[in-house]
Amino acid sequence: MEANLNIPTYPTQMYTTNTVDVGYSINLSADGMAFENSLQNAAFPKLDKTNAADTLTQSLIAPLAFIDNEASLLADYALRAVSSDKELSPSEIVMLTARSQEFMFHSQLTANIANRTADGLQQLFRQQS
Repeated sequence: MEANLNIPTYPTQMYTTNTVDVGYSINLSADGMAFENSLQNAAFPKLDKTNAADTLTQSLIAPLAFIDNEASLLADYALRAVSSDKELSPSEIVMLTARSQEFMFHSQLTANIANRTADGLQQLFRQQS
């Protein structure tokens, strides 16, 4: 069963208008045409279906990649601090503690968002069935 959709169509040809020159390199007609073209492009975006899944996957993985990168940087910093034979200064200890807490905050925030998203999807599927 196919649904009949009423999709508005816009003319594809460019409108021809008279140019109004207001001075100071301002052209209201060209600006108006550029605005009209931007509205047409926004109404009918060109989607590349082959890259849509890749873009979605990258968007989903980006927060996890950020946390992974942050964990690697924190581990490198801690290993460099331990491998040096000198003791850490109080400012280095405070910085290591602050970076560790920042990492934990980002991890908990990402986990919280993921859990809420999963709960929302489960509720949506329950309502659909």
